[in-house]
Amino acid sequence: MDKQTDLLTSQALKGAFKKGVEVLLQHKDEINALNVFPVPDGDTGSNMSACVLEALKEFDKITFESMKNVAQAIRTGTLMGARGNSGVILSQIFSGFCGTITNANVSEISIKLFTEAIHKGNEVAKSAVMKPVRGTILTLIEDLANYSAKIADSTPDFPTFFQRLTKRSFQLVEKTREMMPKLKQAGVVDAGAKGLAYIIEGFYRYSIGEPVNLQVGGEMSGTATQAVFERETLTYQYCTEFMAHMYQGVENGNVRQLKKILLERGDSLVLVQDSALLKGHIHTDHPGEIFEAVLQFGELMKVKVDNMKQQHESLLGDTQPQETAGVILNNGHQGSSSSLGMVISYEDEEQSEIPDVPFVDLETGEVELMNEEETKENGFVAVSPGEGISRLFKDLNVDQVISGGQTMNPSTADIAGAIDRVKARHVFVLPNNPNITLAAQSAARMMSGDKKSVYIVDSKSIQEGIAAVLAFNEIVTPESNFENMNSALKEIVSISVTHAIRDSEIENNEISEGEYLFFANKELISHGMLRQDVVMEGLEKVGSDRYLTINIYYGIDVQEPEAQRLRETIAERYPAAEIEVFEGSQPHYSYFISLE
Repeated sequence: MDKQTDLLTSQALKGAFKKGVEVLLQHKDEINALNVFPVPDGDTGSNMSACVLEALKEFDKITFESMKNVAQAIRTGTLMGARGNSGVILSQIFSGFCGTITNANVSEISIKLFTEAIHKGNEVAKSAVMKPVRGTILTLIEDLANYSAKIADSTPDFPTFFQRLTKRSFQLVEKTREMMPKLKQAGVVDAGAKGLAYIIEGFYRYSIGEPVNLQVGGEMSGTATQAVFERETLTYQYCTEFMAHMYQGVENGNVRQLKKILLERGDSLVLVQDSALLKGHIHTDHPGEIFEAVLQFGELMKVKVDNMKQQHESLLGDTQPQETAGVILNNGHQGSSSSLGMVISYEDEEQSEIPDVPFVDLETGEVELMNEEETKENGFVAVSPGEGISRLFKDLNVDQVISGGQTMNPSTADIAGAIDRVKARHVFVLPNNPNITLAAQSAARMMSGDKKSVYIVDSKSIQEGIAAVLAFNEIVTPESNFENMNSALKEIVSISVTHAIRDSEIENNEISEGEYLFFANKELISHGMLRQDVVMEGLEKVGSDRYLTINIYYGIDVQEPEAQRLRETIAERYPAAEIEVFEGSQPHYSYFISLE
């Protein structure tokens, strides 16, 4: 950190944020494990990490590190990378925080201004949650807002300030187990609050001189990250990015013309405009043609080209990793922004054939669209955790299916991109998981406008999502459909069967590691070591004889013959019910079952 420790420069803010990311990544798995239920779906650490890592990519795009540019990078990056409730709330904290810094129009941050920014971050985050719960990340940021205001005048420098905030944070994190009975019963603290505490610890460690140990892209140097990659066919070979300063007199109509030219030469196009600056991302086979097209409208300031085919083969182990070609090299493309792009058929004569390309306002983080005439009245976006369930949604005429669920929540940008790709006047979004709802709502605020209305159905499970789609009626108004789809959710009992990954206690039930757990609408009904016995006991306890339809969706850990045997056993017990079995392919959950 700079020698003058009572003020933060833009470089110091950037460094402190990166150190916060580093400390969070060091504890990501620990935070994931802080799950109230002992089941293998903890993802808070992953969601918070995805949120802040996106801001590091925005840092790479900065040409001049002014305070405003650094704050905007954090704000825009965390917003677009937000996924899951914890990620969205964290992005809102940084949105309020960075908005205060930007509006102050300063080159250095005082402790007083930093305190005001924390206060604003608290306000914005609380406004994003309809029913704040005590003992969560919201409790921590509210406490820090009040505490920082009390100590601001008596704190001589930022190292002392951050040290006090860090100590206060971890003290409150320990208290969260007393604030929420479920946390106390599970013997854990709140994961989101602890993740934020680690970020603050990173700010403190940077302020006392610890160097940042992050590589480009946000991975810890010296830390191996293991992942499984599937081979895929790449339509285009080069991920191409550019930043240009538009010539004087260039208007939106000219930018639309540029967009048409670029879409002839690739896909996954994203354009980000900030005053006279235009930033672009596209997948193409001819990067030179992209740059030549941009030069018709502005002066190139920065370009980057990554060979995606080479990177993909390296990840699969087919080749040795090599440097990517380009003016600016990095360790590999990780483009969540590409989720905002789309593959299209271009016809020059008809403007309606040109898809909307998101324009991100770097001041607000909001997305504006270049207008297009939508081709139909209604469309759907659904989140799915498995290939089988995705096929079911496609069979039900869902336009865009996003891969996601527990441990892999889609980001705000993922959902916004899917909404954008649905060419309809009214788009219904099915989150199918309570941890995805906030990101979906944030995406809806971005994408709603005069040309498109977005409705977020309150589906909290895959079973509810399917029921909502089946309740849709093409001949009634969007408002009536929205009401009917939400009403259909109340007619469903959503059952999930998973396994315990540790010894625990749930609602006064002693749970042993390895036991199967039967939940009905999130309430533990039965548990034991034999999966089918647990299912049958659970079905009996919820009164399955009252229901006419039982649908079974089996996960990746269940073979079809076993699922069919379960069907036969259920049919013998409940002969009046209509029972169907579907391949769901979902991870972590052996079965999703719906009772109707």
